[in-house]
Amino acid sequence: MLNFKELSTDGQDLELLMREVLFGLGHKVYWSGKGPDAGKDLIFVEEFKSDFSPASRKWLVQCKHKAVSGNSVGTADLDDIIASCYQHECNGYLLVTSTYPSSTVSQRLENITKNPKTDITATYWDYVKLEQVLSSPDLWSIAQRFFPGSTDKWKIYATTSPNNWVANYSGYYFHINNRIGSEYRFYLPDIENKIVEINRANNSISDNHFFRLRSVYYDDKHGTFTWYIDYLYPHGEEPITNEVYLEMFFDDDWNQNYDFKTIKYSSFSDHYDRDHYDFYDPHVGQFLLGMRRY
Repeated sequence: MLNFKELSTDGQDLELLMREVLFGLGHKVYWSGKGPDAGKDLIFVEEFKSDFSPASRKWLVQCKHKAVSGNSVGTADLDDIIASCYQHECNGYLLVTSTYPSSTVSQRLENITKNPKTDITATYWDYVKLEQVLSSPDLWSIAQRFFPGSTDKWKIYATTSPNNWVANYSGYYFHINNRIGSEYRFYLPDIENKIVEINRANNSISDNHFFRLRSVYYDDKHGTFTWYIDYLYPHGEEPITNEVYLEMFFDDDWNQNYDFKTIKYSSFSDHYDRDHYDFYDPHVGQFLLGMRRY
């Protein structure tokens, strides 16, 4: 679980976190002028694409950081939601909290949404929803920046397959796959050791060159591992070595197999993230079967 007490007590980290999440989800995001409480308000535009009648909704976002006290967000913590939305010409209101809203606040938001006279959709994201959204390849790097303590620990998620999982550990996001069985816990120390190897390799090569673990395949019939590792190097520089020699950075025991992929990146690209979904999605089939990537 993410520890929201890692965020600054003044609430600014929660606002910045939410801003990064909204950007990561592809929305247009900006700060308003001063709000009713003399602070800046966060606004984003959600666009609904259509070949016939595209539409959009303009959302007012207000963040309430209560993780230290653990208290719920009460009505006294909120201003006049309808007036604030009208002031910013918004027809959506999103309350974001690092704890949860009180039942009174939940009912208030529901009543606003149901009121046909306001034409405002009002809802909330609590700490559970925030963690769910952040636990994805697209947004996990954001979680790593804001929750460095929480994201170093194991988080493993089940999928629709009994021998396939998705894991976050020590700043890495990767898949875990078994050939047959549905048990993975006994070889987690092997994965931890491999990540130590990867970090050691990263420390031994040039700045801005690095290895990232994408998937682990365990052949439980033969006791062998296949490690899917990307080597990324910056545009304008040469790779440290030919792809066939990358294995020299890692353990070469009989049960260790590697699938390396060399990738050139530009850190200035809007499309770039070291754990972008493009590094995973096209290869899920190979990850599941322990096959080499194309």
